[in-house]
Amino acid sequence: LVSVDPPEHTFDRRLVNRAFTPASLLAMEPQITELIDEIIDGFVDKGEGDFMQLLAVPVPLIVIAWLLGLDPDLVQQMRPRADSVIAANALEQEEMARQMAAEVESEGRDAARSTASRSMSEVQYFLGTIAERRAMHAAGEEMPQDTLTALVTAELNGRTLTDDEIIGFMGFLFIAGSATTTQLIGNMIYRLLQNPDQMELVKNNPDLYDTCVEESLRYDAPVNGLFRTAVEDTEFLGVQVPKDTKVLCMFGSANLDPEMWDEPEKFDVTRDYEKLKLHYAFGQGIHYCMGAPLARVEAKVALKLVLERMPNLRLTGEPEEISAPVLHGVETLPVAWDPPSTS
Repeated sequence: LVSVDPPEHTFDRRLVNRAFTPASLLAMEPQITELIDEIIDGFVDKGEGDFMQLLAVPVPLIVIAWLLGLDPDLVQQMRPRADSVIAANALEQEEMARQMAAEVESEGRDAARSTASRSMSEVQYFLGTIAERRAMHAAGEEMPQDTLTALVTAELNGRTLTDDEIIGFMGFLFIAGSATTTQLIGNMIYRLLQNPDQMELVKNNPDLYDTCVEESLRYDAPVNGLFRTAVEDTEFLGVQVPKDTKVLCMFGSANLDPEMWDEPEKFDVTRDYEKLKLHYAFGQGIHYCMGAPLARVEAKVALKLVLERMPNLRLTGEPEEISAPVLHGVETLPVAWDPPSTS
């Protein structure tokens, strides 16, 4: 989906869109609220911990497991697979950057591709229910209403998806729907902790929840950027770009453009909401992130419940930045709060 153009992209997108309609994603808010409440119940009495591992990591993993039709109990086994795919993707991104500087040898490229292949094989291990769903469909049995069912039964102009295509979609959706939302939630809470005045504004004005989510997406795009390939000779801002040139499109840089934003390097939850939604964190055009409505719901609900249930939230140390260059944000976020017995 990310790397192909029409007409292939049009076909793929239409199939997957049937499982990711905005209405169906927004309808998950009550379920997500219940989930986050339950997760907070499990740690709130501790009064301290790594926010990423306590909340920012498990919430998106469980939600995407629901959507894809995977057993949520397998989520902890799936996390290392997600990390390995991100690492492989990071290697490929680094490889492209080095190629642009003519610094990589062929064996290095082979190693990166091998790592990516092994990682995707691990993800495939968790998608073995495809054959079972096909058998259920062939027998006319009632099937779970999830993304896997939608992909198995989808048909467009007489064409259906192969097993390999479904595995590819599921692997991509699992990574895209979990790791990026983890970074969104973690980055948002981190910036609020760094800016107590903004934290107080949001606490006292629930109407700012949506704006806070969008400002976090603008200020800290969870995905740094992606490579694109020029399909023809072109010129961009006075720079000649020959056909087949690899161009690294930096979403985070676009989101800090001073011609677009006043004081772009300031985290400000009072910015104009409609203008904020023009940020590039979810991409633009035909490749716009189809999971954007879900990510926004998860982040908004997490923000609301964290502010309500973790009073006097504060940093207790310096966060570690995430190591994968594809992603932007923190790997750890050490925090403390007043547990219910003392608040």
